[in-house]
Amino acid sequence: MYTEANQEVIKTKGGVRQKSSDETTSSAVRIRHNTKVKLEQLLRQANKERLGRKVKVDDLLVFALGLITDQHLAEICNKTLSNKDRMELLYRKLSREKRGITRDEVLGALLDGKMTI
Repeated sequence: MYTEANQEVIKTKGGVRQKSSDETTSSAVRIRHNTKVKLEQLLRQANKERLGRKVKVDDLLVFALGLITDQHLAEICNKTLSNKDRMELLYRKLSREKRGITRDEVLGALLDGKMTI
């Protein structure tokens, strides 16, 4: 089925929705409410008493994302690790250094204080 604008649409139980295409210029992103509030605050601050066109959310995010370094990404990833994940990473690191070491031996060494993280 085609609309008047000659774009392909898909019929669903809930109604009609537009078929996604390669030419999509925007997409939805889910963020927490407090993130949205902080983003809106930064936009108000950027657009307060200034000349020129308004700063848009996209302008702010593209600039901010360009400032992120590999070190920042590593820090963010480390914050998402559980203790079990950290234990697994330590075991993998030690198993490369000492062939044949078991998880139980690594855990025992940590508990005995023979090994520090």
